[in-house]
Amino acid sequence: MISAPGYGIIFGIMTDIMLSGAEIVAKTLRDLNIDTVFGYAGSYAMPLIEKLPDFGIRFIAPTSEGAAAHASDGYYRASGKIAAVVATSGPGATNLVTGIATAYMDSVPLLVVTANVPTYKLGKDSFQEVDITGVVTPITKYAHIAKSVSELETEIKKAYALATSLRKAPVLIDVPYDVMTDAAAYTDAPVPTYRAKAPAESDVIAAAKLLNDAESPAILCGGGATGCGKSISACAEKLNCPIYTTLHGIGSGYGKNYFGSIGSSAPARMNRSFLSHDVILALGTRFSDRMHSKHVVRKVIHVDSDAAEIDKTVLATIGINAECAPVTEMLLPLLNSVPGRALLPPPAESSRPRPLTRLAKAALSLNDKNTVFATDVGSHQIAFLHAAKGLDAENLISSLGLGTMGFGLPALIGALTATGKRGVLVTGDGSFNMNFNELATARSLGLDITVIIANNRSLGMICDIEKRHGMAGKLGYAVETPQINYAALARAFGGRGKKTPLKNLKKELENLPEGLNVIDVGIRG
Repeated sequence: MISAPGYGIIFGIMTDIMLSGAEIVAKTLRDLNIDTVFGYAGSYAMPLIEKLPDFGIRFIAPTSEGAAAHASDGYYRASGKIAAVVATSGPGATNLVTGIATAYMDSVPLLVVTANVPTYKLGKDSFQEVDITGVVTPITKYAHIAKSVSELETEIKKAYALATSLRKAPVLIDVPYDVMTDAAAYTDAPVPTYRAKAPAESDVIAAAKLLNDAESPAILCGGGATGCGKSISACAEKLNCPIYTTLHGIGSGYGKNYFGSIGSSAPARMNRSFLSHDVILALGTRFSDRMHSKHVVRKVIHVDSDAAEIDKTVLATIGINAECAPVTEMLLPLLNSVPGRALLPPPAESSRPRPLTRLAKAALSLNDKNTVFATDVGSHQIAFLHAAKGLDAENLISSLGLGTMGFGLPALIGALTATGKRGVLVTGDGSFNMNFNELATARSLGLDITVIIANNRSLGMICDIEKRHGMAGKLGYAVETPQINYAALARAFGGRGKKTPLKNLKKELENLPEGLNVIDVGIRG
């Protein structure tokens, strides 16, 4: 008897479907509802890359593995859906490290599959052999090398479940070449479930009492509060108290009680306002050093899905290890309405905004529900984030925990691939120089992207820091950027390029053609 392709026959009886390791990886991704993979070709990864179309999975190749990781990151931030990342062994895998670390610091789930040398070459310093699971263990939630084809399906499903549950984070499965080419049965194993811990009712009741008894309560929202805007806004309105955010919490629809963001990059007026409150309901924030530098005597209710964050930096009066949504939903009916409490208006903005603030506001003139904004890292990023109060979280993409220069363009490409929207990148010349090769990817995908470069011919944020250290003008060799004709560069990639003064930027943005646009804006100060 002749067996059908993909099946085994034992004594005339059909057995389970037999697939190669590469087919198992591809089928598992498809069964997890993953239909897009960002990656880069390499010899050991080719068995998998060859099989992706057979399972209805689109493979998108940016110009580097690092850009693939950033693109997958942006894909998730804009859509809430995972696109996997695939890279080959050795340098292909290590090129992913910065992208994985970027996602880890911002709690973004990535599912990374790397190829490796065959199992019999592991540990022998073989050509392009790297212990990538060892390299990324500190910046992933789970990293595992699959040394048997029979474990591939369950390991990938386990990794996916870990990445997308509780505090989200990247995961990595490393697959040696012989495991990729061996065969095993596909078993339709279930995806594990990792449920969030339910908030203790007694803790929520105690938190409500603390907030009700406060003279001047406030709510602080971090990235972990994303998606809870309605219930948080309702709590703030009932308490008649302000909502502040970390930079990671910006753009989550907090309504009329939203004041602005705090931290080392925030205006001093906003930080002074935040410090005036006696009880803080802190939701989904890790109290990073960029927004908390000294101890202030006040009461803090800290809610976070990651138990390790509670009491790590700030000692909580009440610590609640749970997701923010159920806590705020339980809190709302327990809070007293305080219509008589005076809610002072947010501190006024400067009447003479700096050039970068004006650039940010011009960029935001393009804002609509069909536009995704991304930033790179630097002074332009801070100015844009503080100006972007009205954006929805899924339409605002920025590297915050790691502060990765060159993140913006590939992340925006991923976001637009996921959503089909228009994209606007606000970047600086320093950051843009790190990844402008991704204009080729944007062009080849036919994406509608406008790049606005705040060009001061330097690493602006570093210059500002050096000025405060009394080193102004003394480190040009380290902080000046090369003179590049970005308009000509854009045209070389098949886009439209234009150099314009800041005063003309808004008018320039009013008449943009669809497609790839790069606008070089000279900036001083």
